[in-house]
Amino acid sequence: MSSNPFTLAALATTAVPGLDVVGATEDGSDEHRSVVAARLADGSTVQVILPRSVTALRSEQAHERALAALTLATRSRLPFEVPTVLGTTDAGKSSLSVLTRLGGTVMRLTDVSPAKPGLAESVGRAIAALHELPTSVASDAGLPHESAQALRARLLDTFDRAAATGSVPTPLLERWEAALGDDQLWQFKPALVHGDLQAPAFRIEDAEVVGIDGWHALAVGDPARDLAFLLGSSEFGSVDAAFDAHAAARGIGDRQVRQRAMLHAELDIARWLLHGADRGDAAIVEDAKGMLAGLVARVDSDPGAAIAPQRLETMDLTGVQAYLGDTAEAPRSQRSTDVVEHHDVAPERDTADAAAEQLQDRDSDGAAPQR
Repeated sequence: MSSNPFTLAALATTAVPGLDVVGATEDGSDEHRSVVAARLADGSTVQVILPRSVTALRSEQAHERALAALTLATRSRLPFEVPTVLGTTDAGKSSLSVLTRLGGTVMRLTDVSPAKPGLAESVGRAIAALHELPTSVASDAGLPHESAQALRARLLDTFDRAAATGSVPTPLLERWEAALGDDQLWQFKPALVHGDLQAPAFRIEDAEVVGIDGWHALAVGDPARDLAFLLGSSEFGSVDAAFDAHAAARGIGDRQVRQRAMLHAELDIARWLLHGADRGDAAIVEDAKGMLAGLVARVDSDPGAAIAPQRLETMDLTGVQAYLGDTAEAPRSQRSTDVVEHHDVAPERDTADAAAEQLQDRDSDGAAPQR
């Protein structure tokens, strides 16, 4: 099926009958998903998503299940917006979805800095608000629920597999083994977590979080997981402010949350290494080795260093974490062959293409949708 924004926007009217689309533009598509912002006659904008790989389709389906679990009553307790699924329709072997489009702009990790005073605190409070929601949100919807000890066991498995590659420097193995063996570190109360929180999931206006997207990994788990991405920043003061705001908003005594966040961040490099090894991708393996070498250099500079409540020096893990969260199930060698075929798209295809031509004529001003 064509990825032309007008074709997808026209097909969106099949997913949501009565949708009056007057314009469309590309909205962050990549090799796995076609994403379109469709402008409506009433001035609002919706997002149209067409997964183009098996992995992307599974992720989008999980995203929609999570959004269904976030009921209106639950959302009313959050200080930010969450997308709403307006409708779906079959699109050959894939499925096209129409969702409300979050306002604001996509946050970058570099935005969490003194250049945007107050943003770090807003990020911390937003994450805390999610963690304060009842865990029944996940359990009632049949979403994953992981205890502290189950999480610890899973991370131990990652550690064992990474150690078996022979590519992890000994100082890091000792560092991670000590943290995983520290019983105090794992005495925490699981909370409702986003599960794959990265800077681009946030939508911001000025210095406030106004929306969060990407809910495909919603579950009950370790709240430190949602804070780990912050440790890739070199703006130590802003990172401190975000963690402090999170702790103040929650008002609970999880003094080890930062240590576990650091362990999660570091083990993401081990996961990246394993991803490359499993796929036989030498480029990924070498990239991971380089990151491990950078980390061990900092550990070697302080022989007594351990996973402790300290700042982690610059380590941009955003790309690694986002890739692992979105595409780890699909081997790199399959990226071109794993694409969903759309030649047998739903019967509405011809109608959608014809409507797209009319829609393109209507969108004469060519303006981009307003966020």
